[in-house]
Amino acid sequence: MKLIYFSFLVTLIFLSSCQNTYQKNTHQPNLVFAVSDFSTGKNRVAFGIIDPEEGSLAPKNVNVQTYFLDGNPNELIDEKIADSYLWPNNKTIFVTELNFHSPGKWGIGINISEKVQTSAFIEVKQKSSTPNIGEKAIHSITKSTTKLQELQNISSDPNPYLPFYKMTLTEALNSKKPTVLFFTSPGYCKTATCGPQMQVMKKLHKNIPNINFLHVEVYDHPNKIQGNLNNALISQPILDWNLPSEPWTFLIDSNQIISSKFEGFISEDELLIHLKSLN
Repeated sequence: MKLIYFSFLVTLIFLSSCQNTYQKNTHQPNLVFAVSDFSTGKNRVAFGIIDPEEGSLAPKNVNVQTYFLDGNPNELIDEKIADSYLWPNNKTIFVTELNFHSPGKWGIGINISEKVQTSAFIEVKQKSSTPNIGEKAIHSITKSTTKLQELQNISSDPNPYLPFYKMTLTEALNSKKPTVLFFTSPGYCKTATCGPQMQVMKKLHKNIPNINFLHVEVYDHPNKIQGNLNNALISQPILDWNLPSEPWTFLIDSNQIISSKFEGFISEDELLIHLKSLN
């Protein structure tokens, strides 16, 4: 498979710090990341491939290469084949697990064919902004109810699903059962993926009764927002977990340890793969 050389990218980083704009290569597709919280160690990296004229692309084989730009920018560090999943609006997203050994600038190269490649760079932090895989879940104080008429006080979902709110996070973690914890604001989502994410969770909960499913609203008292986000207050669990965006999903095992985490939308097919090993 053809290697992608990043010497030009290091130059581009330098030039972009001196200029406000630069001319992009419109003859190659663009790499658009669906995640932003990159840190040392293993990372779920999700991305789309966008052609300037054709829009979202769905090639059968996508080869992913990584380069440490703060070291030798042309030394291939890792190489993976990405899996593809269908996202809302029939868009294709590609997902792979990449390991970053050091913080700093990393190059991500994508091979679609011998003649079609694209690349981008990311900043990798020493530590994730959010709780790490392998850490114990934070016992945030979350709201619960068993009454349908109270759901509007704790969820912005236009069609709230009562089983998601019957227990607090602490009750779920202490239940000795695995937990799927997801933070979304389906009524006020800025990424347009929270509603579809809720539908995935509702379907899975009905088919997997031995796992807790717990939804935490991004905003406190969503019924008081009344369509104006200037009235919104971020809920305390979002602050506790230091979430920089939405939606986020965490899989927590029966010992209260985070086994997987997902920034942004996660499809039913991808989530099922991880749920099979959750215990």
